[in-house]
Amino acid sequence: MNFLNDKILINQIDNVAISGLTTQLISFCVNDIYKRNNKNILIVTNSLYEANIYYSSISKLNNNVYLFPMDDFLTSESLAISPELKSIRVNTLNELSENDHNIVITNLMGFLRYLPSKKLWMDSKIILKKDTEVNKDELFRKLLSIGYVSDTIVNKTGEVSNRGYILDVFSSNNDNPIRIEFWGDTIDSIRYFDVESQRSLEEINECEIRPYSEFINEKMIEDIADYQKYLPYVVNEVSSLLSYVDDPLMIYKDYNQIKKSYKRLREEIFEYSSSKEEEYKTEYMHDFSSLEQNNNNIYLMTIDNVTDIKSINKTYNYSSRLPEKFESNFKYLNEYLEKQLYSNKIVVIALSDESKLKNIEKYLTVSTILTNENDLSKGKVNIINSNLDEGFEFDNYVVLTENELFKNRDKKTNYKNKFKYGSKIKDIDNLKVGDYVVHLNHGIGMYTGIKTLTKNGNKKDYIEVSYKDNDKLYIPVEKIDLITKYSSNEGVVPRLNKLGGSEWQKTKLRVKNKVKDIADKLIKISAERKLQKGFAFKKDDELSKEFDSEFKYEPTVDQYIAIERIKSAMEKEYPMDMLLCGDVGYGKTEVAFRAMFKAVNSGKQVAYLCPTTILSSQQYKSALERFGNYGINIALLNRFTSVKEANEIKDKLVNGKIDIIFGTHKLLNNSIKYKDLGLLVIDEEQRFGVTHKEKIKEKKSSIDVLTLSATPIPRTLQMSLVGIRDLSLIETPPVNRYPVQTYVTEENPSIIREAIYKEMSRNGQIFILYNSVEHIDEKLSELKRLIPEADIRIAHGQMNKGQIEDTMISFTNNEFDILLCTTIIETGIDIPNVNTLIIYNADRFGLSQLYQIRGRVGRSNKIAYAYLLYTPNKTLSDNAVKRLNAIKEFTELGSGFQIAMRDLSIRGAGDILGTEQAGFIDSVGYELYVKILNDEVDRLKGIKTKEEIKEEEKPLIEVENHIKDEYTSDESLKIELHKKINEIDSYEKLDEVRREIEDRFGKIDSENILITEKPSVAMEFAKVLNINTVNQTNLYVELVLENELINKIPVDKLFMEANDISTRFKFEYKNDRLYIKLMTNGLDKHFVYYLTELLSKIKDMIV
Repeated sequence: MNFLNDKILINQIDNVAISGLTTQLISFCVNDIYKRNNKNILIVTNSLYEANIYYSSISKLNNNVYLFPMDDFLTSESLAISPELKSIRVNTLNELSENDHNIVITNLMGFLRYLPSKKLWMDSKIILKKDTEVNKDELFRKLLSIGYVSDTIVNKTGEVSNRGYILDVFSSNNDNPIRIEFWGDTIDSIRYFDVESQRSLEEINECEIRPYSEFINEKMIEDIADYQKYLPYVVNEVSSLLSYVDDPLMIYKDYNQIKKSYKRLREEIFEYSSSKEEEYKTEYMHDFSSLEQNNNNIYLMTIDNVTDIKSINKTYNYSSRLPEKFESNFKYLNEYLEKQLYSNKIVVIALSDESKLKNIEKYLTVSTILTNENDLSKGKVNIINSNLDEGFEFDNYVVLTENELFKNRDKKTNYKNKFKYGSKIKDIDNLKVGDYVVHLNHGIGMYTGIKTLTKNGNKKDYIEVSYKDNDKLYIPVEKIDLITKYSSNEGVVPRLNKLGGSEWQKTKLRVKNKVKDIADKLIKISAERKLQKGFAFKKDDELSKEFDSEFKYEPTVDQYIAIERIKSAMEKEYPMDMLLCGDVGYGKTEVAFRAMFKAVNSGKQVAYLCPTTILSSQQYKSALERFGNYGINIALLNRFTSVKEANEIKDKLVNGKIDIIFGTHKLLNNSIKYKDLGLLVIDEEQRFGVTHKEKIKEKKSSIDVLTLSATPIPRTLQMSLVGIRDLSLIETPPVNRYPVQTYVTEENPSIIREAIYKEMSRNGQIFILYNSVEHIDEKLSELKRLIPEADIRIAHGQMNKGQIEDTMISFTNNEFDILLCTTIIETGIDIPNVNTLIIYNADRFGLSQLYQIRGRVGRSNKIAYAYLLYTPNKTLSDNAVKRLNAIKEFTELGSGFQIAMRDLSIRGAGDILGTEQAGFIDSVGYELYVKILNDEVDRLKGIKTKEEIKEEEKPLIEVENHIKDEYTSDESLKIELHKKINEIDSYEKLDEVRREIEDRFGKIDSENILITEKPSVAMEFAKVLNINTVNQTNLYVELVLENELINKIPVDKLFMEANDISTRFKFEYKNDRLYIKLMTNGLDKHFVYYLTELLSKIKDMIV
């Protein structure tokens, strides 16, 4: 801020100390030093939390600010670490290697980190140009050495895929991945492609690929883990962050604290390394003293203002403090402002956007002026547009920001992180050996791989499925549609069916009968609702638009769509019954609030029903803030409401003096009467008991109902319910939410202690999940010994509901530090101050459970941490190892993340269709269950359904359909290719599939891949022409035309046309049939091409 320039002036920068400034003032000071000195600045903080605070504050003042964040020592040794911090570090190194004059902020661990030299980093960049010679396999190895990870399909930053004639790579400096196509050792083309569809977007002439890891394996040493501690073994020169910021001005934030932490860190390393047998001896990181420089040091002192540093030339002492927090208490704010103006202070209110600038004046009773920082007045409150993290009182100035004025103000920090991943992640339906599959006609078996068998001299790919008693079924790849991957409720292991037995047909019939009942019921309910007369709410007016515009975040696209759908349904004459699904924290509440405002604005009352007391209290508080400017009367009715208050609320509801009522099942009590109820909002309906659900059903018949669910609903099910139940989905996460840093690591008291202390040092709270009621008291004693300063309480399922709620309310009110609990803690609650989650025995949880549990942290602007612990030296079961690997993938936003989402979806299906359906879903697998449901709903709607495919149908033409390993050796990709080719049923589709396959895998050798895979077009033509007999040997293929067809075509003309196509066609007429034989040896192209062309001519000739 310019008005502070002469107030905080640091003229000398060589070994000086600064004390007495708040974080925001330090940020102004650092930015001023940067502008007045042509030097890089490197700021070192004690913790990652502090580094983030300074990054957030300084980056709002200057664009050349970079964060280099590093995990704690013990967590950096984890089995798996989520990728966000690494991605930010890599991005910072890339920027620093190209641009000079920067401010870099790091924590102690980042400062000490081993790094490759700046020269090696720059030399490791790869520039590729079209039409140049590059060995594809050498390029692939080089990419692996600079941190890229090999995968089947490239889906997120840092992945590379080597297949066919194609090399795909997702570099950190690009928004889209790059596809490089080779012709021999020449780069034939370079193009961007779309992560979701995997199809090319645009062609480019050259590309740059930057390193994606600080672990650059310069010496190409194989079989060495890419832990940074081993870097000295793989590079010729080990460096540090200092070499990327030439001759920097060093700023230490609380140097004494940093030195204390370094001493603790060395003890930690010694203790850890003593317990480990390392293959490579290592110092783990740089020694702190080796990185210190004699000159150009600034020591910021905020915790203690005494230091034992001998070389300090000058100390700048200031006096400043943080202002009070008003949290939307405008009466108190006005009194404070009057007092400051009376004291002749210059008072400034700095707000980040235009709408807030206009609105704030409504709440102030003192004299105000809308101005800018260069034109400030005394005697009035100066309102300016400026984005600051916090206010301050300094010299003659008082500056207030949103942080002090309002409740729940989330700071938005735009991290320079280019990490991207596709929402599809991987095709989770890809089959892996050992997966359960469902065959439409034979039931549940186990997929055991692709087998190549030779039939009539043709190599053909078959899918091998193993059944009960080790019976094997070989399914030709062209019949792949007959099987789907088995998925069901998490943890369900299906029984294998017997080949040829009747059990499977009985199971299918049982499910079909059950589904018929459900579909009947769904359609009946839908029809009845549309006959009911409801209330058509009025269209949005200016007041509604103003309410919508006051939302402090930009709604996501999905939120906009949901809002439009719900408002449109409310404007119809029959009652709305809308289900809104969205993940925890994805913004369902705001959508509901807009619907509620619409109802109140149309003169109706709203009831908001919650399954628990705590959720009702939270939503009530949120509503008071959100609806605060509109004079809407809001009340709360739950078990904490006194009898007297409850009676008053009942009277006011009947008389229409309450517009919105929040509450638990008490709202369903018969004594609750409304003057004119128009909208019922139900949060997590599936969590109410049967009797409460019946009461809800009674209310649903005549009023609009909006049900909210945090469990996602599968798209397939959404389609089957179109026109039966109104559904809206919010699938997009909020913009700029910082992801949860997730670690999978061995249980270790030091990690747990450090994690807890780290959270407590920033005044945060911690969830510890320990899923054993029997031993939870022992765990409590153990934790109290480990962290004696912490206030720890427990919650578990054997406590009564009231006790659990009281504990949760105390926790929400920040009355204690740690909640040690079992999985009973609900997912709907929002405790923004809880940002560390520790889960014991994580290998025993399902992925979807972990996903929902993890959703409890990361709800604010702070980085949240999740530690998934497994017992050290424990021999894990095969399933647990699989689960840990999946958790690892899930941590790294891989396919495990999608599996968690799918498992949740299946649970969501149970919630919509009724929990009794779970057994039926498990018996045939989710995909087949939904297919049966869709078919039944279509039948009831009068839509014709597809007949079941009969696998016994023999193909008319036998061809080789084997995909060679040179094209792709990955079985899941082979299956995907076969599926694509199976879709061919016309020339147009043939072209489309050819283009997609050539785009994704490279040029097709037509003799061994595409048309030979499945002669679909020829068979389609033959079917249309009613040609049912084709004779085939190693020497020829022969079409047999019946008399009915012969009479419709000019045979002499056909003979001439056939001769033009190939002279190897032979015609013979006998027994009222025309035999057209094609000799197949010595043809230029595959025989299918010639047959297809001939059949096309016959089709055109029919009279």
